[in-house]
Amino acid sequence: MKKIILASILFFIPAMAFCQTTWKASSGSVSFKIKNAGITVTGRFSGLNTSLIFSPNKLSSSSLKGSLEVSTIKTGIDKRDADLKGDKYFDAGKYKLIEVKSIKLYKKGAQYAGLFNVTIKGVTKQVEIPFEFSQHGNEAEFKGNVTINRRDFGVGGKTLTMADDADVSIDVKAKS
Repeated sequence: MKKIILASILFFIPAMAFCQTTWKASSGSVSFKIKNAGITVTGRFSGLNTSLIFSPNKLSSSSLKGSLEVSTIKTGIDKRDADLKGDKYFDAGKYKLIEVKSIKLYKKGAQYAGLFNVTIKGVTKQVEIPFEFSQHGNEAEFKGNVTINRRDFGVGGKTLTMADDADVSIDVKAKS
């Protein structure tokens, strides 16, 4: 009996070293702000879908993925929302999702960061996204902010009134 218990312990200890925590999003928001004609325009997307496999001490085998539905964009002005869904901006009819997928995750000072493939309007670029991770029991929060150049993704054309950079904030609460 002692041999069976010892063998079980020796089997499960290495297996536990490779275990990751899979987090299921319980809520999340993706918001943005950008200057247009000197005024800061704010908005948000809904329709967030995530796959979060993350353990702070196992970053090399962690993986963060998310997507959101372009057609859910809201800025508080219906006409502007309709324009943003059009082909000049996000072309929601052709490109249904904005997608983000980690390539590599790492520590960066007191926070974390990752190199992510970001796909907007069919264009994929690698973007570093710094983020905070906090865990309390079986609940966690992922919070990040990143500046994205809209022109890198063909959003909005070459207008002189709209800034090139949009500040994006991501906040996802999850449970294991």
